[in-house]
Amino acid sequence: QVPIFIAAAEWDSAAGFKDLEPVKVSNVIYQVHMYVPSEFTHQGVHNQRTGIMYPGEINGITWDKEQLRHVLEPVREFQLAYNVHIYVGEFSAIRWAPGAVDYLRDCIELFEEYGWDWSYHAYREWDGWSVEHGSDPQNHTPSREPTDRQKLLLGWFAQNERPSR
Repeated sequence: QVPIFIAAAEWDSAAGFKDLEPVKVSNVIYQVHMYVPSEFTHQGVHNQRTGIMYPGEINGITWDKEQLRHVLEPVREFQLAYNVHIYVGEFSAIRWAPGAVDYLRDCIELFEEYGWDWSYHAYREWDGWSVEHGSDPQNHTPSREPTDRQKLLLGWFAQNERPSR
């Protein structure tokens, strides 16, 4: 049976799950994207301010794993209320964001705690999101050594089980 993915409103955000209603169709997977706070995850993209740390205070809010949990709360409530499959189709932090590996780790730990499937955005699409490049935005050459972000993802990927054939 072919899975059907349903994306929430507001660019597939966690907040979009507040108004989402489940459909009565089998094999549905509800998708969310995680780029919150965007001031951190997208810093330096389109000339946005840089040097924003995670964990840390951003716009008067302390951003840490518990704040990320709070942001994802509408998705978790939806999952529990309707016993549905959740898939994080995209999440990331720009490679030069101070604390990007901590942000990614906190996100992944929450996704895993909740039993959600997830995909990192994006493999070799643009070097800004790349885990193969270091934190210097001016260096567009992949690192010779694995980055901390790459090691984190590879560690989680190694825990996957191959489906039986």
